[in-house]
Amino acid sequence: MSFHPSHALTALCLFTLSLPSLAAVLQGSSFGATAEAGSVKAGGWYQSTASASHGSASGNTEASAWGSSESFSVHARAWTSENPTLPIYCTVYTCSWQTHASVSVWDTVTITPAANSTETLDYRFAIDGFRKRGPWAYGSGTTATSWYYIGTDANGWYTPNMRTLGNGKMEAAGTVEARNGQPITLYVYGALSVSARDGAVADYSHTMSFHWDLPPGWTYTSASGHFSPVAAPVPEPASMALMASGLFGLAVLHRRRRSAAR
Repeated sequence: MSFHPSHALTALCLFTLSLPSLAAVLQGSSFGATAEAGSVKAGGWYQSTASASHGSASGNTEASAWGSSESFSVHARAWTSENPTLPIYCTVYTCSWQTHASVSVWDTVTITPAANSTETLDYRFAIDGFRKRGPWAYGSGTTATSWYYIGTDANGWYTPNMRTLGNGKMEAAGTVEARNGQPITLYVYGALSVSARDGAVADYSHTMSFHWDLPPGWTYTSASGHFSPVAAPVPEPASMALMASGLFGLAVLHRRRRSAAR
């Protein structure tokens, strides 16, 4: 078999044009979950969880994706080897090895605020992960994108907010206001899509998750029957101790200044 540099260029171009797209809500369903890793697909309408994984026979690529309505979290990872096993006619400079993963979860949630409540429900999407450039990749060698929506528009999750992801933790927050104790229907959607090539890694398996602070007396049900987001995290003991010591220090400084002024 002969090798032509143009073939490698074609492969690279095809990969660039076929990057994973938005893992969209399947129309006509009130909840669901989908996952795709390499050539493996799972999930669909009226499923509360979905999981997919794929690894190439050569060991050059691995991809995984999974999501759940229960914790309302989505995870995706795309990994490519820095030391690939390539055909005899290839080198790391003339051939490309790549993979992708995507996942989405959506649910319809009905919230009933407490009677005469004037409180608000605070929520946030928390995203944690990293992208690592491959030694043989052109450019960064990775893509990582998130989509999310929470709101009362039944069509809102078809045009969700989009964010290109970098390294570390990122958050998106908002509030939902009570309506004189009247039920509120929320459409909640979260998705991740990652890709990697030529020794690069895009790892968001740490999670993209949904959190909220449900005020006392508020109740909710969901179309899936499994929606159970984690409460917004409280400061860790070490952080609380540091905060307390800081406040104590400010109090001491304030007393000293008052004494000096007398």
